[in-house]
Amino acid sequence: MRRSLAFQIIGVFIAAVVIATTLRAVVVGVYVIPSRSMEPTLLAGDVVLVSKVSYWLGVPPTIPLTDIVLSRRFRLQWSKPQRGDVVVFRFAYQALFPHEPEYFVKRIVAVAGDTVWVISDSVLSRKPPKARIPPEQHYGGMVIVPHRGMRVRVLPTTIDYWRPFIEREGNRVRIERSSVLINDSVCSHYVFQQDYYYVLGDNRSSSFDSRYWGFVSESDIIGKPVVILWSKSPILGTIRWERIGAIPR
Repeated sequence: MRRSLAFQIIGVFIAAVVIATTLRAVVVGVYVIPSRSMEPTLLAGDVVLVSKVSYWLGVPPTIPLTDIVLSRRFRLQWSKPQRGDVVVFRFAYQALFPHEPEYFVKRIVAVAGDTVWVISDSVLSRKPPKARIPPEQHYGGMVIVPHRGMRVRVLPTTIDYWRPFIEREGNRVRIERSSVLINDSVCSHYVFQQDYYYVLGDNRSSSFDSRYWGFVSESDIIGKPVVILWSKSPILGTIRWERIGAIPR
């Protein structure tokens, strides 16, 4: 009887771990805001509960307990991310920026298929008469957000702009003898397989966002922060009681 009871306890424990792991991977997550980039909506030190079922039900961007990235994710989708949504997403360009965190939180300012003009900290719907684009903002100026089925021309002179997103879709890209090769085949055009989003921090003067590294693929979006669970100033060490329970907008 003691052995049977011990097996039952072990079985309940294993089942609880499996259920908790599944819920954390598929339904909800908890994330700590690391920087000031989303002030005043979210502050550094805020701990937020993220709903992973705001848009769809499906597998996470990486296989749980591994670093294996899924270039495409099976999902049952009931809505699409919209302009103005605050989203948590996996930062897919770690190889280019190894010192950045694994997960980001930003606000969507343009969705797949949009054309906007991004001038320094401003997002405009039409081309301004005069505009100065900071040289470090590689994805500033006129920005066309890729969508599924969008066909772009790839040339040796322009491939660096599109390379991170073509590779994000599981392809190999290289230049050989003044030609662009995708998966070892010479290509003059590429057709995107996913929808993408352009995101900025609310505190745009202190945000490392799409202006510098480009677009977020739909498969890298994890979900929406729905409530602040805890908040503690990383500088003062004080608990910000008034923020606990607040809903990010």
